[in-house]
Amino acid sequence: MLELNSVSVDYGAVKAVQSVNLRVNEGEVVALLGPNGAGKTSLISAVMGIVQVSSGNIRFEGRDVTLAPPEEKVRCGIGISPEGRRVFANLTVAENLQLGGSAQPDKAIRAEQLTKYLEMFPILKERYHQKAGTLSGGEQQQLAISRCLMSRPRIVMLDEPSLGLAPVIVERIFELIAELKASGLTILLVEQNANEALSVADRAYLLHSGRLRFEGAAQELLNSHDLMSHYMGLGEAQ
Repeated sequence: MLELNSVSVDYGAVKAVQSVNLRVNEGEVVALLGPNGAGKTSLISAVMGIVQVSSGNIRFEGRDVTLAPPEEKVRCGIGISPEGRRVFANLTVAENLQLGGSAQPDKAIRAEQLTKYLEMFPILKERYHQKAGTLSGGEQQQLAISRCLMSRPRIVMLDEPSLGLAPVIVERIFELIAELKASGLTILLVEQNANEALSVADRAYLLHSGRLRFEGAAQELLNSHDLMSHYMGLGEAQ
């Protein structure tokens, strides 16, 4: 479904991502792991068209979308829930969700999507007329994910969905990701929380200093204590 072929991203003299090959097949959850500064966000920003690819190409469902702007990629079926949530704090939950669905011209489909995700994220139904800036971190994360889903993406990129959240809320976020996986949604999951991400993923990539260090089954990486310790700073007990 999504293919990255020798993709590099440079910021002037800084090489953030170096010749990365990555694929996400339909219906998979693929974890993209790495420590802070590994190049994960730069890579998915390039997929979304937020930053420019220095070399290589990006294909989605067989089509070259390397140079497509973000709005075109949304129309193609690529969605992103960004790092830091980035909800519109002065708008209500309802208004945030309406903005998420604005790319969908069919009002009936928008209404159907809204009903679906208010059922999946019941706290948003409770907070529907509340300003997004007054929500807790976990509630904002649920809003960011559901806002992304309102556009009916074929693939969703979740950028650090557990960042800055309490452990009990992290557990709930990953339960929701598992529910989305069970519904058949294709997900590229960008995370520092390796153990949680690998528990829901089918396959995994490990990025470090802009280069891929591992590609394979999620369970294989989870069982590789040397790799996890060396690149993620996790000991065997974790």
